[in-house]
Amino acid sequence: AVVSTQSTGERTEVGVAVKDGEFSVSLGESDPVTVTPTGALFEPLQKFILGDGRRVTLQQLEFNGVTHSIRYRCCKKELTVLTPLQQHFMDVMPEKPIIDTSNLILSPMPGSLSVISVSEGDEVLEGTEVAVVVAMKMNNSLKAPKSGKIKKIYAKVGDVVDGDQKIMEFH
Repeated sequence: AVVSTQSTGERTEVGVAVKDGEFSVSLGESDPVTVTPTGALFEPLQKFILGDGRRVTLQQLEFNGVTHSIRYRCCKKELTVLTPLQQHFMDVMPEKPIIDTSNLILSPMPGSLSVISVSEGDEVLEGTEVAVVVAMKMNNSLKAPKSGKIKKIYAKVGDVVDGDQKIMEFH
């Protein structure tokens, strides 16, 4: 497996072998360490005895299916554990670009644009209703997230819009 820490992005190859309830764990090129759980695995509080006799306690705060959020010696760590194949796919996946949408009004869901209450060039105040999207027979009022001038309107009344589709842009 490959373990990555979220805060540093540091990756460590991990080898694990299980025999008679004990785990033999090697990190990177280091010699394996015997780890013996002293309680039930997958409990919020994990206690282990290492091969040299040291006792270690970890607190698992959260697990979302991929990332473990743990606390060890008062430090919180986010650890992602992946198989080598999963890590390979993560390495070749393109990163999703972060797009600044702070000047845009986006459709919150797929639906029909039933009202546009402003025109290009209009000055609007924060909280002013600028459009309405109808989805599943419900009117969804779209309000200006800040005060400003309408720069461009990308859709017209009656258009079918997708979720996150641009409806209008502010200056």
